[in-house]
Amino acid sequence: MKWRWDQGRLEYFNYSSIRSIANVLLSLEGIDMEKGGEDILRTHLELETGLPFLPKSYAVWRNYARVFQCSMLATKIEGRLFVTDLCRKLKQPPTVFSSDEYFNFIFSRFALPFPAFKGYNASVNAVFPFAAILKFMISRPKRGCSTADVLKFIVGNGCTGIEDLQHYATLKPMHVKSLNDEKRQIREMLVFMGQASYLKWLDRSLYIDSSDYQSILTSTAPNTSIKRKTSSFEEFISMTSISSDQDTKFDIVLSDRVTSEPVFKEGGKVFVTHSKIERSPLIRQRFFQMHPEVICDACKLKPRERYPWTNNILDLHHIMPLSTTLNVGGTTTSMDDLSPLCPSCHRSIHDFYQIKLGEWGVPDFGSKTMAHDIYDMAKREIQL
Repeated sequence: MKWRWDQGRLEYFNYSSIRSIANVLLSLEGIDMEKGGEDILRTHLELETGLPFLPKSYAVWRNYARVFQCSMLATKIEGRLFVTDLCRKLKQPPTVFSSDEYFNFIFSRFALPFPAFKGYNASVNAVFPFAAILKFMISRPKRGCSTADVLKFIVGNGCTGIEDLQHYATLKPMHVKSLNDEKRQIREMLVFMGQASYLKWLDRSLYIDSSDYQSILTSTAPNTSIKRKTSSFEEFISMTSISSDQDTKFDIVLSDRVTSEPVFKEGGKVFVTHSKIERSPLIRQRFFQMHPEVICDACKLKPRERYPWTNNILDLHHIMPLSTTLNVGGTTTSMDDLSPLCPSCHRSIHDFYQIKLGEWGVPDFGSKTMAHDIYDMAKREIQL
């Protein structure tokens, strides 16, 4: 079975884009998609999400239906726009329905053959690709997975995602040729997965960035309790439905990602001073492997010279905190977003951020450039 995703649409599968798209689709629920004249979807989606839905010569639904369906937001039934329970959940603020809850739902429900693609056949045994990838990573010492690994180990051995961990631990690489653009589609599935807080997409591979494996397995277990429907649109509705007794299943709480820093409210949104990514052991390990002799970017402290009995006491500072509105709900991180700081400078720069935002009368950062500018200002004002 060919593994499929809607390749070439990564910008639209960014979690912040998904939330924006969901809000628009909810506002248009029930519209006649086959009525001539103005393409109402294009008008509202481009205006309210800031994303291009090209080409303009085609109706949005024709080119982006698989985006809406793979994201489990909406489908078309009898010519009208139908929005899913999951889409409604995304209307709630991130503090009520988190990005991890969204991704865990997708990971546990998305199955091949998928009703959005041609050739859907309910009689074919379901494959849960995301669940299979997660089990493979957890079962392996490096806790990681590349596109080639997926093809050689998971696809090559016909895994379904339902098998136990021991099965994945004993898999042998198989020679398998990807079907057409299957390799690219798998890669983009991995990038999509990397937005979950407990996963990271680094160096063209996906990694588990948590030690709470049981919580991950529980929250992403394949949903095999619902019998597959012969009709593709009935299958899609069933796959995306949320009943009250299922709501808590997708809420993953990872103990090693809970911040000890104070939480405060401002402007109706909860902010965490030191965001989760700064506590990420995988990011930290990778950064300091790349920069073994790094010093504090602010006060120029050389930890190994001042404290010869320590290995490294520097923190990793995210120049634009992930608690910022632009980042709420999950994001990807590059090494350029991070800066090494000693604990004192780290704390003082977060204080500087709040002081400057208050002086300027703005509740939050408006862009990455703004955050970098304030960070540079803080460094210049430090008295050495």
